[in-house]
Amino acid sequence: MERKVKVLFVCHGNICRSPMAQYVFQKQVEELDLAEYFEIDSAATSTEEIGNGVYPPARRELNRHGITNIDHRARQFTRSDYNHFDVIKVMDRNNMRNIMRIIGDDPLNKIGMLLESEEIDDPWYTGDFEGVYKQIERGSRSLLDSIFSFYGSEGVRTDKKVLELYARLHSAWCRETCAPRMREKWTEENRTLGQCSITAFLVQDVLGGDVYGSYLPSGDLHCFNKIDGRIYDFTSDQIEHMKIECDYRSGKLQDRSIHFEKEEKRKRYELLKRRIRECEK
Repeated sequence: MERKVKVLFVCHGNICRSPMAQYVFQKQVEELDLAEYFEIDSAATSTEEIGNGVYPPARRELNRHGITNIDHRARQFTRSDYNHFDVIKVMDRNNMRNIMRIIGDDPLNKIGMLLESEEIDDPWYTGDFEGVYKQIERGSRSLLDSIFSFYGSEGVRTDKKVLELYARLHSAWCRETCAPRMREKWTEENRTLGQCSITAFLVQDVLGGDVYGSYLPSGDLHCFNKIDGRIYDFTSDQIEHMKIECDYRSGKLQDRSIHFEKEEKRKRYELLKRRIRECEK
């Protein structure tokens, strides 16, 4: 598989918090049988521990939770990491400042705290590895939920075919598949912007069902899917970014032949389909 959701965890030394987050998050995606759709790694903002393994108390805490397959050597975060990874999560505000010294700017809004409003203190100093594990587990679960956050996602955690498709879409959406009039506003953080109609018809190709469209307060038509009586909106994230709601009850059945009368939309659909196929290799 060429494209995966690429997640990087960063802390000061890369021997305690960030490798703990790496292996906890890995465990969570494995429990969903979705590991093949992710690339997960960790790094340091400093050079102090480069080449060293996971700090023994951190390793013991991971072992205590059944995580024993640990093969790790600390490394420093680089500019190329910023280009490569989709999501970069740091443990505290010092990590944030230090990572910005390395890259200078975050134009694609890839970097954020693992816990949005809560710092994860360095257990090297506090000794509280159990407490840090609990924080990391909570932050990792929230991150996983955010990656698979779309309207209709609740209750589908065991529906692997839905989550597989969403994981592939998450990697396949790009600026070139975004509707031209919205392209300047597209970001890695708002990947679903301008993708609704081509995504809905591609989802129909894979999962069946029908495509519906409902008009937003802005006047734009927003497309979504109805499959076996259940509504799925794989691109609902863009609605949340705009802080508006879609009335899914007022949706009207959509005809793909009418949508694809627009050559640019048909080409974007074909590009998205090719990128999805690359994810299946």
